Amino acid sequence: MSIFIDILRRADKNDDGKLSFDEFKSYFSDGVLTAEELKELFHAIDTHNTDNLDTDELCGYFSEHLGEYENVLAALEDLNMSILKAMDKTKKVRRQRVFFD
Repeated sequence: MSIFIDILRRADKNDDGKLSFDEFKSYFSDGVLTAEELKELFHAIDTHNTDNLDTDELCGYFSEHLGEYENVLAALEDLNMSILKAMDKTKKVRRQRVFFD
């Protein structure tokens, strides 16, 4: 799912294509999980045992654990695509108007 690629992109502060524990903790630290729970979650997701997370690991873990939320995320992804298409169309119409004015 592209949502996981987006998560990785937003959380990956040094743009190396993977998440260190510090990047993971910084992105997901919202007070719901303790620092120790975040560390446990990070290591559970890190199936390659590299101390970094890549999109395959994120997709694998969250896809397996989404359960009933998978349909919600898919709907949000569809909605996001529809919004992007509408914005693109608006931009094209606006450019045409400027061209003809």
